[in-house]
Amino acid sequence: MLKQQQNNAALYLRLSRDDGGDAESNSIGTQRIMLRKYAKEQGFSVFDEYVDDGISGTTFERTNFKRMISDIESGKIGIVLCKDLSRLGRNNALVAFYTEIFFVDHDVRFIAINDCIDSALGDNEIMPFKSVINEYYARDQSKKTRSSLRAKAQQGQFLGTYPPLGYVKDPNDKHRLIIDEEGAKLVRRIFDMSVNGMSCGAIAIKLREDCVLTIREYFHSIGIFQPGRFNPKLPPKWQSSSVRHLLQNHAYLGYVVNGRITKKSFKIKTNNAIPEEDWIMVPDCHEALVSKETFDLAQRTVKTRQRKIYEQHENIFAGYLKCATCGTNLSIANAYRERDKACFYCNKYRIRGTKDGGRLCTAHYIPYPQLYEAILEEIRFHAAVAKQNEGRLREYAEKVMQSNNDKDTAHFRRELVKSKNRFEELETIISRLFEQNALGVVSDERFISLSAKYETEQSGIKSRIADLQDKIDSSKNRVENMAKLYSVISRFVDVPELDRGIINELIEKVVIHEATSKGANRAQKLDIHYRLIGQLSED
Repeated sequence: MLKQQQNNAALYLRLSRDDGGDAESNSIGTQRIMLRKYAKEQGFSVFDEYVDDGISGTTFERTNFKRMISDIESGKIGIVLCKDLSRLGRNNALVAFYTEIFFVDHDVRFIAINDCIDSALGDNEIMPFKSVINEYYARDQSKKTRSSLRAKAQQGQFLGTYPPLGYVKDPNDKHRLIIDEEGAKLVRRIFDMSVNGMSCGAIAIKLREDCVLTIREYFHSIGIFQPGRFNPKLPPKWQSSSVRHLLQNHAYLGYVVNGRITKKSFKIKTNNAIPEEDWIMVPDCHEALVSKETFDLAQRTVKTRQRKIYEQHENIFAGYLKCATCGTNLSIANAYRERDKACFYCNKYRIRGTKDGGRLCTAHYIPYPQLYEAILEEIRFHAAVAKQNEGRLREYAEKVMQSNNDKDTAHFRRELVKSKNRFEELETIISRLFEQNALGVVSDERFISLSAKYETEQSGIKSRIADLQDKIDSSKNRVENMAKLYSVISRFVDVPELDRGIINELIEKVVIHEATSKGANRAQKLDIHYRLIGQLSED
């Protein structure tokens, strides 16, 4: 019985894209013919075939390889037969472990036909070198593949397995996305809900209530199958994470984004996330589904944690209120079920941070109704002003900016001229200093001291010139941004009430100051900063 087991041969066959140009000669069919012919000639009894097709030789986490190992440990196999050493694997350390330790410990004869390796003939001095070469080949192929994929990524080719919802792969070019109108409608709907202030969780609940197909279900319905990811008997549900990932996908702006994950090495297949700043993002590769403004507004909603007052009323100001003293958020106090009795406090005030129980900040207490009315009143005021100046918003914005910034801008321009003149003077001084040093009028020690001093001053002036130019340019940009903001805010001249969508579209933040006095004389300053422009003057 033991002798029969020793004559049982396991035929191991493997093929993957690692094999590159050798794929034809290494095909599973070719390997099978060669191994069966050899086993017959040698009088081996073929116990079983173990085929791993499409799996890299750099990993030994292969289903049928592990099955073969299990059969060896059970004493069912006495011979392992491969076409060549690279079929066993391309990881030198693990190949050495199996051929020099594992097979030896289990009295298994290892044969690699094309490499003339047969452990029954004793040690083969060439085998370690072949193993190293096989690993180097895999390393070289991996390097070439990465280089090729990076080049394609930089060209804006879509390299993903599945397209994002709202797109399908172009039938004529699998690396290009085209719009799928039915999916695109759902994407735009989700962005609209987000822009109108709905949180990712609220959007997911709404989609579930409306029985909207999830992304996987939708792709399944149009024939794009994701193996192992969809079970019709256990249909998935919309989750806030799915909505968040969709809203953050730059593909909807026309970008192709590649290089978001990588592997530690060609031997380790575990994916590692790459920081967003290192992604390869190529714009204008396909038609966008949403505008840049819509996308940016959605990001504000995604990043803001929203809560409700006793789950009855939406806190439309969540994430927008900042303490004027410490800069942290103000959060709502849920002491009352009615929104009209709710109020906000500085988060640091609510935390006792010292040993004696002292506060980290003052309360900056403000009632919900007072805040609501103040913001609504200011929005209506600026909306009325914008409506009055409809048709000449840019001219009006220029007038407002001039009245507010004339002195500052004029000061910046004067200082810019002075700085540029001084920079030119220093250029002349340093040039003459060089000449005087060359003529021997100024000693080397004196030259080094003076030139270092002047060059330091010149470097500082150069930075100041750039800063002043940025401020002057910023003033010009503020006119354009103010005109844009007035164009948007003019729609809300008769707005009856505030909602999350209005806050999201118009406001950057609201800075809450500590109140002065008490009772009927209570006064509290609010600094309302609008998107694109900051605070607006009421003049």
